[in-house]
Amino acid sequence: MKALKPFEIAFVGLSNGVHEFSFELNDVFFSCFADSEITKADLSATLVMHKKNNMLDLEFLVKGKLELTCDRCLENFWYQMDLQKMLYIKFGERFEEQSDDVIIIPSTESHIDVAQYFFEFVVLGLPAKRIHPGGKNKEDNCDSGIIEQLEKYMSDNKEKAKENEQENSPVDSRWDALKNLKFN
Repeated sequence: MKALKPFEIAFVGLSNGVHEFSFELNDVFFSCFADSEITKADLSATLVMHKKNNMLDLEFLVKGKLELTCDRCLENFWYQMDLQKMLYIKFGERFEEQSDDVIIIPSTESHIDVAQYFFEFVVLGLPAKRIHPGGKNKEDNCDSGIIEQLEKYMSDNKEKAKENEQENSPVDSRWDALKNLKFN
């Protein structure tokens, strides 16, 4: 894809030392990935590459905002993101992932595509529970009409469940004697 072309970095011609690359992670970037839940984003990304003779240390810095859907009221809100991740790339015989942050690539490689790493780091940096940011009571920022409906249906469901439990549970007369016992 054309949008991901800038994320291919040729490291062979670079001298040893620190090199910095800047990218924009926006709507077009996230649309390049299948099933991406991120549709709107305004993120500034920086890749700081520490090139050494036998390895590359990659520091991924992402800062900005992206739009998420609130798990509570289903309204969209802007989430502020500020993350920093490290990835270590060693040169070897074949592609191999040693751990989450250590990768081996063949020594014959001349380019590295960092688009997938940026995408994964951003997605993994999203909160598990996505609710509107706010003060002490985060529900204050949610759509009040939706919250009222949720509370109404939740209380109705609790009452119905309690009634069903009482109606459906057969009473075993052997336990009646135990109800009268009191512990001092």
